[in-house]
Amino acid sequence: SGTVTLGNKEIQSTGIESRNVETVSSIQMVFQNPFDTLNPSHTVGSQIIRTLEKFNVGKTVAERRKRMLELLDLVKLPRAFETRKPRQLSGGQKQRIGVARAFAGDAKVVVADEPVSALDVSVQAAVTELLMDIQRKNKTTMLFISHDLSVVRYIADRVVVMYLGYIVEQGTTDQIFSPPYHPYTEALLSAIPIADTSVVKKHIVLEGDIPSAMNPPTGCPFQTRCGYKKLVPDNLCETKVPPVKNLGDGHMSLCWLADDVLAKMEPVIKFDKEHAAHEGVPDDAPHGAGPGFAGTPPKRPRGKKPKPN
Repeated sequence: SGTVTLGNKEIQSTGIESRNVETVSSIQMVFQNPFDTLNPSHTVGSQIIRTLEKFNVGKTVAERRKRMLELLDLVKLPRAFETRKPRQLSGGQKQRIGVARAFAGDAKVVVADEPVSALDVSVQAAVTELLMDIQRKNKTTMLFISHDLSVVRYIADRVVVMYLGYIVEQGTTDQIFSPPYHPYTEALLSAIPIADTSVVKKHIVLEGDIPSAMNPPTGCPFQTRCGYKKLVPDNLCETKVPPVKNLGDGHMSLCWLADDVLAKMEPVIKFDKEHAAHEGVPDDAPHGAGPGFAGTPPKRPRGKKPKPN
């Protein structure tokens, strides 16, 4: 358990009906499925204006319409889209409308729950870029929830890894993608699909099924599937929840593993220099990006911007 604090005020115990407009507009959400978040009977312009009315943005209809058009500009959609119904929009375009509504009230915090997983791969990068650009422009805090660690590595400054409701590891993006890892994080990284044949990846197979979050195992939440459990004496993993271990510089892990075991962990993903030399890849290629993950995050495209999807 914990608290949810906005500014200096705890809000987790305040019912939705009791939250004031300022609180609601300050914390907004971009949902996973853009197809279910828009009313099919109304134009997208009217739905954005309705959001502005809820947040008390603008004093007149004209002011709200002006702000609505500015929001369409913000998410890089033509202003002519204000008269379109959701059925006339692609999945990526619908998600852009969802982003516009989330930022309509100048949100301080935006929770993006798998915002691109329901979209075609061809438009995922465009929507991810849009979220990053708006977040930096508006200086908004963004909580990005995703199972796609490639996207996480690209977009996040800090990463929190959760398992069965427990935070098992947290730190900067570089810390999370480099050893030492929490055993669950290590397994997640090993599952990242990488087509590059010059990358050597540690293969980790987790045994057993995922326990119920409603009835979690005793001790460490990951102990039923952890291959390192045998290295911890006195059955601590099975009997006691681990303490939060400080690995340095704000890198935290919920684990019983001793420091000497953590120190011996190797990167899950490495760049094969010998293979690279054989294939004619320069020796200073992606492996120079640091331990734990081969290559640098994908670079933002330069030049002409693609048409919004």
